[in-house]
Formats: sequence, structure tokens, C-alpha cells
Amino acid sequence: MEVATEDPPEEDTHPIAVAAEQQTEVAGVEALIEASLTTGKKRRKHYSMKEKRAVLWAIEGMSEREAAQTQGILRWTLNDWRKTKEEIFTYSCSEKHLSRGLGRREIVPIGMELVTLMKDTRRDCEVLTAKIMAEFVRDQHPDWLQSYLEGKQDAATSYESLLRLLRRFAYRHGFVQRTSSGLKVM
Repeated sequence: MEVATEDPPEEDTHPIAVAAEQQTEVAGVEALIEASLTTGKKRRKHYSMKEKRAVLWAIEGMSEREAAQTQGILRWTLNDWRKTKEEIFTYSCSEKHLSRGLGRREIVPIGMELVTLMKDTRRDCEVLTAKIMAEFVRDQHPDWLQSYLEGKQDAATSYESLLRLLRRFAYRHGFVQRTSSGLKVM
């Protein structure tokens, strides 16, 4: 018995076929690299009150899916806007603002008095430090200070925490320590 020795079909080694194959491989690699670079973290889209009102007027009477497709906005975002429709339309401040709220509530209930102290200190050409602010709080508002320090571990931690709170408060209200090299947080 003779063994059939058929050679496997040879691959096409024609230069044009090889070049075309290499070109498709290169295109595939480039597409893979581009896809990996562009699939970063998706940024959150922010809408002003004016945009929200315009979208709500435009989607009046539409279904959720239809409205989302026509406006290019996610369904749950539109659903949230529909739930707060009254608040969006009764909002009377600047239409450039992104939300109805005024931000996080201030933890320091004596904020106005602290701002007055900071302005007076600067007006008198004195150096404004967190230590001066802490002394003011200790002298003028011992009850609030006691309630603030209740949950802290020890005296050193609580004092550092108070100073950090007062530095951030001063920075939020536009008070920064001026140095020759620029601005420095107190």
C-alpha cells in the first residue's frame, strides 16, 4: 500500500497578497490602540437651568425612550428632570447655574462673625492666621467649640482639626495668606 503524500496547499506568498495581509494587520492594531485610548473614564455632562427648561419644553408629551433619543440625554436624567419639573420652572436665579441648590450647608454656624473678624483683622493691617481665628472661637463661642470637639480623639487631634476647618473656611471666603512667591493657604 502506498501512502498518499499530498503536500498541504501552500500559502499565497505573492508579494501583493502579503502586503495586503500586513496592511490589514496594521489597520487592526491601529484600531485596537485607538479604541483602548478613547475608552477612558466617561465625563459627566452638566446642564444649566436654561438647557433643562428647553429640553423639558421640547419633550412635552414624548415617551422616555423617544425623548432620550431625540435629545441625546440619558433616560434617567430626563426622568429626574421630569420629577423636579416644578422646581426647575420656578427657579428664579441665574439660568447659567447648574442646580437649584446653594451647595453644602456651612458647618460653622458663626460664619458671619468669623468673616467680620477676618475683615477687621485685615483692615487693621494685622496678620490673619488660623490661630487668631481659633482664639476668637474659644473666647466668643465656647459652647459651639465644645460641641465641635466632642467627637475628636484627643486634644492635639482636635486642635489640628479646628485649625484645618478654620483655614478652609478662610479660603472659601477669599482670604489667603500673601507671600512673595504667590498665594499661600493659611
